[in-house]
Amino acid sequence: MTKQKFTDGIQIFKDDHVSLKHKNFIFARNGSGKSTFASLLKEQCSPNLDVRVFAGFDTVLGENEKLNAFSLSINAGENELAIKQKETEIQAKQNELKRVTSEIDDSDIHNLKAKKAAAEAAVQKNNTAIDKFYSDSAAYIKKRTQPQISKTTYNKSDFKKEISHAAALQEIDVTQLKKTLETEELFVNTVEWKHVNYSAYLKSTNEILKSKVEEKNRIKRLQNNQQRINFAEEGMQIHKHQSGEICAFCGNAISEETFQELESYFSADEVAVLRNRIVEGKKKVSQLSSLIISMKWTQAAFYPEYQETAGNIWDDLVAHKKIILSFCDALEDALESKEKNLFSELDELDIEVPEDFDFSSYNSLVKNNKEYGASLATKKREAQEKLRYNMIYKLLGQFKYDVKYVQMNDVRKTFKNVKEEFDKKVGQQADLEADIQNLNDQIDALKPKAEVQAIKNINKRLQGVVPWQLTYTENEETGYYQVSQTIGKKSTLRGVKELSTGEKNVIALLYFLEKLGETTIQTSTSPKLIIFDDPMNSNDSDMQYLIITEMQKLYQGEQRERFDHQKDFIVIMTHNIHFYLNVPPHGAFEDKKGKTKYDKSDFYHLRQGSFVQITDAKRDMQTNYDALWIELGDLAKHGYTNSMLNSMRRIIETYIEFTGIKQDEFYRNNEQYLKLFNVNSHSAIDEFSAQSFTESADELVSIFHRIFADNHAEAHFTAHWKNDNAVKH
Repeated sequence: MTKQKFTDGIQIFKDDHVSLKHKNFIFARNGSGKSTFASLLKEQCSPNLDVRVFAGFDTVLGENEKLNAFSLSINAGENELAIKQKETEIQAKQNELKRVTSEIDDSDIHNLKAKKAAAEAAVQKNNTAIDKFYSDSAAYIKKRTQPQISKTTYNKSDFKKEISHAAALQEIDVTQLKKTLETEELFVNTVEWKHVNYSAYLKSTNEILKSKVEEKNRIKRLQNNQQRINFAEEGMQIHKHQSGEICAFCGNAISEETFQELESYFSADEVAVLRNRIVEGKKKVSQLSSLIISMKWTQAAFYPEYQETAGNIWDDLVAHKKIILSFCDALEDALESKEKNLFSELDELDIEVPEDFDFSSYNSLVKNNKEYGASLATKKREAQEKLRYNMIYKLLGQFKYDVKYVQMNDVRKTFKNVKEEFDKKVGQQADLEADIQNLNDQIDALKPKAEVQAIKNINKRLQGVVPWQLTYTENEETGYYQVSQTIGKKSTLRGVKELSTGEKNVIALLYFLEKLGETTIQTSTSPKLIIFDDPMNSNDSDMQYLIITEMQKLYQGEQRERFDHQKDFIVIMTHNIHFYLNVPPHGAFEDKKGKTKYDKSDFYHLRQGSFVQITDAKRDMQTNYDALWIELGDLAKHGYTNSMLNSMRRIIETYIEFTGIKQDEFYRNNEQYLKLFNVNSHSAIDEFSAQSFTESADELVSIFHRIFADNHAEAHFTAHWKNDNAVKH
């Protein structure tokens, strides 16, 4: 207990612990720690005991200002406050819901629903146009057959996927790719060329040119003239070698002897050898020329990708072919000339020897061409794709797809933003509706349940004590009540706003007592600890009598389901002296075992943080008048001078009334007495109480002592102002 402190850090209780019996009565002034002690008891005893606490009507009577009614239940006050708070929350959320709902959908064309519909329509319109473009473009590409640039099942999905591949082509590239698509598989062979030694050809020819035949059988008429010799040799070739053949030149008959002479001349061994050499040379040169001439090709034999390169290579080869053929022609011409000049030397040919053919570039291109042919299917597919991507590029440009795409993104972004805002508001709307429903559910859970039997029992106890009864606001199913009061023949209803504090308190206390008989499965076997923290706060005598009577019935165990004095515990704490004096058993007599109420129950006075145990009647208060002196002593110890004056005035008022002495005689016209203690001058008292005065607690006690001494009642003062009431300095 010593660990309990006020908010300013001052220790509340000075005792380490307090022992309690089954019945306990504690007197304590307001602010001395009753509520804190009740909380401590509940905290420390709850694990083992069924703790029930009554701390005023606020704990079980809940005021509903909206209905002008009250509810009755454990924690009703807290519940009604919670209900009121939740109703305020509901109102705020309903206002917010109304605002959000108006933003979503109201008569304004600029509400979110209208904005969303407009944005959605714009998206749909744009999507329709774009989608039509996709479909039309895919159909156009699929129908292209010269050449076919797509599969036969090409559709808008394919088109959409390939938009990112769109690429423009030059016309020359388009032509080339079309040729690739139209190309069949082609075959071109490499040129297998055996190296030719053109210098040897020239050398052999020159050797022949420099050779000549020496005449062994000279014919004088030929005169060693080459033209005559050639003429005679040609005549041998055109005339028949028979007697009487007429010469085509002179018209004379050619004799047999002439033929024999000429045959002998031209068939000499040396002539035959040289002639054969010339013939053989001409043959070889002719064969070389024929081989070169026979080298032919077609540009179409190459795939389009290589035709241009092949043409360039072949143009170079043709140019070189002409050079070599020209070289061969020069050799042939020289040999033919030599053929006519067998008997004389001719000048050597002084011409440039050509280089042989180089077919490496050509053959390399042929190799590439063959490899291309091997991958022709792939090349055709690539060509088809490139042509299709080129067509997609053109179609996108015609449609102004970039502009339309930006527009499409803009309207979609607008729709996305509006939809997000709309969905957010709809979400807020749903959340608010859910919150409101949840709050309503919480309110339903907090709302009191009808206490039909309890109300009947309370009304039974109130009957004959007060002129009113409890009634339901609507019917017996409701958990809210009002007071029905009958005056004469007229019955009126009073709501919670019209009830006094005392009326609220007695209703709450009677309800609390009714509920003590109820237990749960968890608490059915646990002993109860019933705590009353100032159960009476009204000065109404009828209310006090009713409450005191009900409290006595409780601790006497008349209804054991509420309080069983053999196993349950009860703690009654009060600041009300009258209540403290009248609730416990009266008298201090001893029973057969010699025990008094102070032995059977615990009595405490909570003073300055200490639980002072009262063990006999002498130490306890006997009357309200005694209690006033005790209270005065406590106030003096704390130095509460204003409160001391109030207690002193009440003591004087009681003393004067009991002794019958006149006030004027009692005060003896003492200005200080009149100023401090005159109980008949309330305005003066109030004015004085509101003012500061210089008298200390000791000085007030001395003045109070003196007024009794002046009235020959010092013994009376001494009897009531006990030693333990001495003021602490």
